[in-house]
Amino acid sequence: MVDSALDELARWRTEVDRIDDAVIDLLLERLAVVHRIGELKARDQAAVAGMALRPAREAQIIRRLAAKAGPDLPAPAVTRMWRELLGATTRLQTPFNVAVLADPTAPHAWALAHDHFGALTPLLAVETAQQGFRLIGAGEAELLVLPAPLDDSYWWQRVALTLLDSPLRIVSRLPFCAPFCTDGTSDDGDQPLGALVLGALPEEPSGADLTMLALETDLDLSRARLRDLIEAGGVELVELASLRDLEPETAFHLVEVEGMAEPALSGLQQAFAPLRDRVLRLEVLGSYPRPLQTDSTAG
Repeated sequence: MVDSALDELARWRTEVDRIDDAVIDLLLERLAVVHRIGELKARDQAAVAGMALRPAREAQIIRRLAAKAGPDLPAPAVTRMWRELLGATTRLQTPFNVAVLADPTAPHAWALAHDHFGALTPLLAVETAQQGFRLIGAGEAELLVLPAPLDDSYWWQRVALTLLDSPLRIVSRLPFCAPFCTDGTSDDGDQPLGALVLGALPEEPSGADLTMLALETDLDLSRARLRDLIEAGGVELVELASLRDLEPETAFHLVEVEGMAEPALSGLQQAFAPLRDRVLRLEVLGSYPRPLQTDSTAG
């Protein structure tokens, strides 16, 4: 009886080995296709001049595979495996470096960047967002990862203004599937600790997207009033971060809403129409794929 059980166990282990070998064969086949895609892109000088990174396409791949896997292989596991694969294959086409704000008070940004871009992608620590911008300007990095803005992240106003005066935009929100990297919540438990990826990439819809905008108003407009106007205007608000300054002259907010840039901007312009000249600035900072929602993150 014992020998029979051991023989059956050995057979199943042999079957696992066979499947593992088949997975490697398929990955190598995928790699060959990626090489072919890179060769085709190289024929187009406009394409080869930019990065191979396509956040919208990557989001579509992971959404499709997570749906196909179903509950037997949870979406966080699918995301973790394919993020590593996508990071490696993207670097084969166009190597790139990622600058990450190494803030001791926000260590989640480094962890999220590592998990998103994979073990083979070099991460460069920067002490300030402006240092990250300088690395990109010098060609030493192509992307910059910053902690997502919270209400007390007033330094994000300078980041937003720098973005508006450059070709860089927000191109991704991390994590793409929340549980695959432990990011927790802020100390007060109100806002999730995520990160945003900044870079100069073409805008491309993924089919489910978010847009972040910079909103500057006079000081008399409350956060509650802004939320009411956005809701009344039919725009689906995801997050509203009010960047608090010690001695503010105006109120500066980062507004994250559903949809791509053009309809999002149009919808907010209509929503804020009653404010007239009380809105001093409303500009798009970038559109990017909406992170995958799982049962633990939905709602």
